[in-house]
Amino acid sequence: MFDRFIAASGGPKWLPMAALDRALMTRWIPSHQKMQLLGTSSGGWRCAALCHPDPAQAHRRLQHAYIGQVYETRPTEAVVRSNCVTIMRALAGEQGYEALLSQPNRVLNLIACRWKGQRTRRPLLQGASLALTAGLNLVSRPLIQHQWERWLFSAEHQGFYEPGELTTHHSALTEENLEAVLLATGSIPLLSPGEVDIKGAAAGRYMDGGITDYHLDLPVLSRGGLVLYPHFHPYALPGWFDKSLKGRRAGVNFERVVMLVPSEEFIANLPSAKIPDRNDFKTLPTDERKQRWHQVTEAGEQLAQAFEAMVRGERPLKIEAID
Repeated sequence: MFDRFIAASGGPKWLPMAALDRALMTRWIPSHQKMQLLGTSSGGWRCAALCHPDPAQAHRRLQHAYIGQVYETRPTEAVVRSNCVTIMRALAGEQGYEALLSQPNRVLNLIACRWKGQRTRRPLLQGASLALTAGLNLVSRPLIQHQWERWLFSAEHQGFYEPGELTTHHSALTEENLEAVLLATGSIPLLSPGEVDIKGAAAGRYMDGGITDYHLDLPVLSRGGLVLYPHFHPYALPGWFDKSLKGRRAGVNFERVVMLVPSEEFIANLPSAKIPDRNDFKTLPTDERKQRWHQVTEAGEQLAQAFEAMVRGERPLKIEAID
């Protein structure tokens, strides 16, 4: 019944869902069943791992490398990019990026955003552009296209091609541009440099795909087969600048989306009773952050076990607290 899998932006918020990702896409959906995968930012990295010939191991390498990031002080953009390169190469493993595009039944799609007029990195100009984007978005979401272009990079020309309220520009994913696209979709403005002049796309600087498509509220999701969506919130937002706009939460586009969300009880039993977020880099010492994030992924194994129990017709497992 399912033909698509989507994964949202959100930094480390995906960590409680990691084991569920693997259970769904390596044990529940048969390997011979064709699936289109679409993600932005860290969600795009999850999708890339799940397109690997050995998806479970690639996804675990991604998880380990993601938790292993170290920023002892406020990092430069170059340091952030270097850490992200390390994560991407750990994900790909010895087989390299070609392996992520080689599986006929797992088709990778990634969104990155071209930042208009920001070819050079000037923080004041970038800050002004972001402030303008926020203002335009408040008036009307399509107006953000004065500052940003949505680019959809796909291993095949199908799956997610309906533009909706924002124009979609298209390019093929290839072995030559895949690392750049993976880095771009996870490049947060003013923290990461982004990627310039991605091969096969228009010239310019490409940044986080979540700017236009934070939680992937796309009209195309309402057609075709069912869409599988492990998510960390019980709601979805169109773009990054909609985070404070509750009136823009997804609705009609999600009629064929099956969203799997951790319960409030599960979250209450996580360290500090919350899902990890990027503020953990600032508020926690590195060793403590790593320990907590490992505990969160261990707790996430309960989500996978609970799902598999329900598939077998058994009662859901009791959620255990993480000490």
